[in-house]
Amino acid sequence: MFGSFILDVAIGMVFIYLLLSLVASGVNEILASIVQSRAANLERGLRSLFSGDSISAGALTLVDNIYNHGLIRGLYPDPTKDLNLASAPALGRVTTFRLWLQKKLGLASVKGIAGVQNPLLLPSYIPARAFALAMIDILNRDKLSNTKTAIQSIEDFLRSHHQQFEKNKAVEALLALLIDAKNDAKEDYQKLQKFQANLENWYNDAMDRVSGWYKRYTQRVLLIVGLVLAVVFNVNSISIAHLLWVDRDIRDGMVSAATDYLKDHPTAESVNGQTGQPTTEKALVERMESSVNAVNAVTTKYMLPVGWRYSRAEYLGWWRDDTSRMTVNALVVLAGWLITAGALSLGASFWFDMLNKIMVVRNTVKPQEKSQTEGSKDN
Repeated sequence: MFGSFILDVAIGMVFIYLLLSLVASGVNEILASIVQSRAANLERGLRSLFSGDSISAGALTLVDNIYNHGLIRGLYPDPTKDLNLASAPALGRVTTFRLWLQKKLGLASVKGIAGVQNPLLLPSYIPARAFALAMIDILNRDKLSNTKTAIQSIEDFLRSHHQQFEKNKAVEALLALLIDAKNDAKEDYQKLQKFQANLENWYNDAMDRVSGWYKRYTQRVLLIVGLVLAVVFNVNSISIAHLLWVDRDIRDGMVSAATDYLKDHPTAESVNGQTGQPTTEKALVERMESSVNAVNAVTTKYMLPVGWRYSRAEYLGWWRDDTSRMTVNALVVLAGWLITAGALSLGASFWFDMLNKIMVVRNTVKPQEKSQTEGSKDN
């Protein structure tokens, strides 16, 4: 019984963290949509890929050329023509605020993209094939030449640029990809196809690194959001764990609620609201509202110690009457808040997987305990 007792407490805590993580994730997604953090992270990744954007192809830098190329340009709207900001001053004020917020969060690019007035409209994702084809077209400086093939034109451009900027690692990388393509294929069209494949792999490897950046950034945001939620709604992990430990009815009720929740949400995608379709801001708000309602329903039904139950004047009065005891209590509450914030920074998917694993273990332990109990009765 003692093993399942601990598991029931763990299930209750994990279930609470899962519901709160969904709220925190909703806040993070709305914030990411407002400041376009994914698009900013992608631009940062491209600038890193090109070693600080020092490769030039014509009047514009290579990053500028990538974003202004027709294959990429179709992935995002034009800020002046498509949205007509000049005739929509209210939208312009909102955009100004979003750009200010993006800058305060450290996401804004120092240089910006040539010809793009509103960086919030840049794409959040560029397909590897579109990137590779755009790169080939940009590097092929003599595309109209009748004497040079595309692979020869690209090689001439890269070698001349490498002689001028020997320390540029991006040119060095592109030359290495080109030489590999030449050594691996015989015909010019085969070399070009191999070079395209090399560019796609190079880009995908870089995007794996960019995804790691964004994951760490998201975890920091979730930590801050989690701390704010813990303080504003007084979600003290220590108090909740203590109540689950001493109250069997609440503990059993939380296990039952978690079981029903997993039946209604069998996959992580169903929990996070992922449908494979682009998520609109309206859908994000609806998902977060649903998550908040789920938290309210569970905490209210099982009378969990969540929220501020007394006025500020009462807390201040208790502090004056017994400062030492209230100081100890405050430290315990602060520790509980920090535990909550740290838990929420792990994300909803982590707690969903954890809840499933603990449920499997609990279902394995329970039958064994029942059989032992029945055996003792026969004796």
